[in-house]
Amino acid sequence: MIEPDRQQAERSERPRTDSRRAEGGNYGRRGQALTVVVDDRGIEAALRVFKKLVLKEGLLKDIKRHEHYEKPGDRKRRKTREAIRRRRRQAARTRVRFGYPE
Repeated sequence: MIEPDRQQAERSERPRTDSRRAEGGNYGRRGQALTVVVDDRGIEAALRVFKKLVLKEGLLKDIKRHEHYEKPGDRKRRKTREAIRRRRRQAARTRVRFGYPE
C-alpha cells in the first residue's frame, strides 16, 4: 500500500490531459473577467479599451450565436464555412506578402 502523501505526489506528476486544450480551442481566458483600469486619461479612453478587448475576445459574436439553439448539423456547416473563410484570408495574405499575382 502506498502512503497518502506519496499518492498525492504521483497524482501531481502526471500530465494533465484536457480534451479542449488538445483540440486547440481558445480556453485560456475562459472564466476570467476582462479588466480595464481607469487612469488619468479618463473614462472615455477606458471605455474604448474595453470595447477593443470585447471585440478581440469575440464575446459579442459568441453571445449572439447563443441567442438561439443551433442544430448540430448547422453548427458543423457554420464551422466549415468559417474554416474555409479563414484559409482563404490566410492564403490571400501569403500571396500578397510574397508578391504572387491574384
